[in-house]
Amino acid sequence: MRCSVRKNVFAKVVAIAAVLSPGLSLGASAPLPQSPPNVTIPTKPPGEHWVWIGDGQLGNYARGILYNADTATILGMVETGWEGGRLLWSDKEIYSVGMFMSRGHRGERTDVVTTYDPRTLKALREVVVPPKTIKGFPDLNHYSLTDDNRFVLLQLMSPASSVGIVDIQSNQYLGEIETSGCINAMPAGQRKFFALCGDGSLLTVTIGEDGKEASRKRYPKFFDADGDPLHESGARSGNIWYFVSHHGIIHPVDISGPDFIPLPTWSVSEKEGDKTWIPGQPLQTLAIHHRDQKLYVLMHASDLQPKVNGIDFHRQPGTEVWVYSIKTTKQIQRLPLKNAVDGIAVSQDDKPLLYASSLYHMAVTIQDARSGKLLHEIPFPTYPTLLQPVE
Repeated sequence: MRCSVRKNVFAKVVAIAAVLSPGLSLGASAPLPQSPPNVTIPTKPPGEHWVWIGDGQLGNYARGILYNADTATILGMVETGWEGGRLLWSDKEIYSVGMFMSRGHRGERTDVVTTYDPRTLKALREVVVPPKTIKGFPDLNHYSLTDDNRFVLLQLMSPASSVGIVDIQSNQYLGEIETSGCINAMPAGQRKFFALCGDGSLLTVTIGEDGKEASRKRYPKFFDADGDPLHESGARSGNIWYFVSHHGIIHPVDISGPDFIPLPTWSVSEKEGDKTWIPGQPLQTLAIHHRDQKLYVLMHASDLQPKVNGIDFHRQPGTEVWVYSIKTTKQIQRLPLKNAVDGIAVSQDDKPLLYASSLYHMAVTIQDARSGKLLHEIPFPTYPTLLQPVE
């Protein structure tokens, strides 16, 4: 019965995907994938809400789909390779890190950084990178751009950890920087990135004009990697990065100066009856509205007991979003969610929207980020993963 249900769901997913993207063959690879023909993305009108939603596919080739969130209509899409990942963008271009195999799901693996035109969504160029970009559930911090939009930073796993460097200006892969024991490539200045390390410490690396490592520094342990590790899905506002631990401790890190400074921690955890509210799924656990200086945290009530099948207590989907003032660290609101949710994001305008993606319900809900009012829902063709609002 379970097998039959899964087959029916997959058949439905394929049928919907075929309608949304005629000619798309799941499991087929092309060296330079193109957007559907005759797409022209207009300039985003002031006040409209647009969001890129990752089409996870979970074992197939994926896309990033651009929606008008106000009308729940599709504006366009780009290929993002096997299982997809986040999109990066500068003022003039969109970048995607994708993995492709010569025979669909087998054969020679090729990893590429593809540059897309933001108006036509056509692939302009690509650069081949080592076939070891990190895969699995996507994270916003697996790939990033340096703050000057010069270099794409790629988390590589072989399983040794390193960061690959792509020069956007010359469209060249420049090499990799070893970051053994430390994961993710998070920008922290014009030519600097940092990574979280398995012992609770932090590694920073400065890049030279040639894209090579100029210097590095290892900072002492600032979180308990054994007793209360961090979710990887940190969020940045200005020169402060925010991370949250499995048990709900917020760890801010100030990156504004030559040295990184861990700031005082604070808790979002709260006991309620026989359960404890803690942060939920690690896809996108945190979101920030920069102007309001509000931190949105995806939460669920947990018994804090390890779960079966390798799914621990911290990986359960969220059922509420708790809102905090970053200035006072006090809770402002608790916003209930329609579905069990795996990731959240917030738009940055005067009337911000709260986006919430659900793998289980194959939908993205749209709520007023201030009142929590449910505005509408976007039924999604497959499994919605990363949410990236367009500002």
